[in-house]
Amino acid sequence: MRIPPYFNRKGYQRFFSGMMLGFIIGWLFFLMQYGMTVEHYVSTIKEQSHHIADLKEQIAQWKSTYEKSNEDNEKMLRVQKIKVFVTNNQTLKLSQLTIYEISESVQDQLENLLGEDIESIYKTRMLLYKAIENKNYEVDGEKYKVVVDQLFLYTTVEVHVKIIPEG
Repeated sequence: MRIPPYFNRKGYQRFFSGMMLGFIIGWLFFLMQYGMTVEHYVSTIKEQSHHIADLKEQIAQWKSTYEKSNEDNEKMLRVQKIKVFVTNNQTLKLSQLTIYEISESVQDQLENLLGEDIESIYKTRMLLYKAIENKNYEVDGEKYKVVVDQLFLYTTVEVHVKIIPEG
């Protein structure tokens, strides 16, 4: 069996040369489109990396400014609230009204601390201890002393006290 010689027929030659030419043109079109797409992505990535570098610089500047501002604000913190807690109210067997009145009188004694900066209060904390402990508190004809157990200084001053009946 013999393979027919297609290279002698002009119709087949035109068909195969058209296929080759179409393949080459298609390949060139593909390379051109692919190159343009890659070029677009490369330029986008460069643009974004430059933008990221700028944002990182801005973040570093904001962070340093923020930390400096926080340090300045910590120095300027002021007392906004005062809370008094009685730590031995279970063992005393006092009425809630008595405990409330004593804690309110301690809180009233500390009212002048509102609006003061925490640093100055910290420097005079021993004076606070003595001022609270040296006062006798009288409720319903009975006298009580208060001993400061703990003192927490921040925007809210927390004073934990023990009530000792004087008898």
